[in-house]
Amino acid sequence: MEKLAASVRGEALTARELEVLTLLVRGKANKEIASELYISETTVKGHLRDFFNKLNVLSRTEAITTALRRGVVQL
Repeated sequence: MEKLAASVRGEALTARELEVLTLLVRGKANKEIASELYISETTVKGHLRDFFNKLNVLSRTEAITTALRRGVVQL
């Protein structure tokens, strides 16, 4: 998959970060995201941390709001 330009800092979200973010927006918990993507919960947390930094947000709620507002993901 291609990287998606979705941040103020000029850093693009990776395809995997976008997958994690999409599932987050759909209300999935870390454990559910990990199971669906066949990765560990620790890996999910790493992706969350990475795209929190790229989107310049501090929480899951802020990440969801920002991603939806910018059109990075859709419901």
